[in-house]
Amino acid sequence: MTEKEKGDGKIPTIFISEGSIPEAYWEAIKAVHEKGYVLRTQYDRKNDAGEYIDPAGKDTRANVEILDPFAEPRFPPLSFCERGKYIAEFLGAKDHLVVPYDKLKAMVKHGVEFSATEWPYCYHQRLAAYPTENGEINQLEVILEKIAKDLITRRAVAVTPVPEIDLFMKEDQPCLREIQLRAIENSEGDLVLNMSAFWRSRDLYKAWGDNLIGISNLHRYSAERLAEKMGRRVVIGPYSEFNGSLHIYGQDYSEKGADKFFETFPTKQSFVERSMTSEMAVYMIVDELETLRKEETWKFGSKQLEIIDRLISDFSSGRVMP
Repeated sequence: MTEKEKGDGKIPTIFISEGSIPEAYWEAIKAVHEKGYVLRTQYDRKNDAGEYIDPAGKDTRANVEILDPFAEPRFPPLSFCERGKYIAEFLGAKDHLVVPYDKLKAMVKHGVEFSATEWPYCYHQRLAAYPTENGEINQLEVILEKIAKDLITRRAVAVTPVPEIDLFMKEDQPCLREIQLRAIENSEGDLVLNMSAFWRSRDLYKAWGDNLIGISNLHRYSAERLAEKMGRRVVIGPYSEFNGSLHIYGQDYSEKGADKFFETFPTKQSFVERSMTSEMAVYMIVDELETLRKEETWKFGSKQLEIIDRLISDFSSGRVMP
């Protein structure tokens, strides 16, 4: 970045409220592209002379609200992962890959590199098996129990950071930092489960839409678990989030098509029209889950296979849509 590219040092904050995931995704890309602060990142590549070869990216803080995370069409046309496999990961299928707490502390202390099948964290693992010196805490169960006992609680909050590990890792810290659940009774007597999240950093162009598909499935299964605990109907409410850094990498403009995004999708409606409904996506999602089940790399045990099989059954039977 040259001196001329530098601004006033004030990262802008954007506010977005939309009815569905694809609508919010298009608006977020537009806002970050147009209003984002031009900023370098630790991932910008350099040549042998130490000169940047990637253009600078765009960065904002962002508040985003999605009024109905399961509104159709639900699957944006922009994706860089196999969503079925990502849903399974977000619901715990790869938690067993996370290195045990004591070994993890030692690896971080000595700067040991992590392999493809040894991970420092998963989002679900930090939420449902939070590591401590005295064992693990299933924060999701605890906060759902708090709501079941006291509907007006504002203390149903689960966190992911483990400072004595994360602050000293060479690798990335968890981007998802916190979720809060609140159950509000509506005029029909149903409970509406609202989810809020805080993300420290977010790759908007390559990850945001897929993140939302994953976390909305966690939202849905949390609603089902609360319904079981309370013996009453719980519906999925709005999802909202704050991002400390919602960004588009410079190399995504030059190499991933971000520079042509508005040529391909000039309007929000054009983006929505190219999005898939859950009914359209379900066959692809189930196929990816069935492929995941057969992958030997991950050394799935019975607990992990049970998670994957439940998802295959749920989606294949139409009990729920992905």
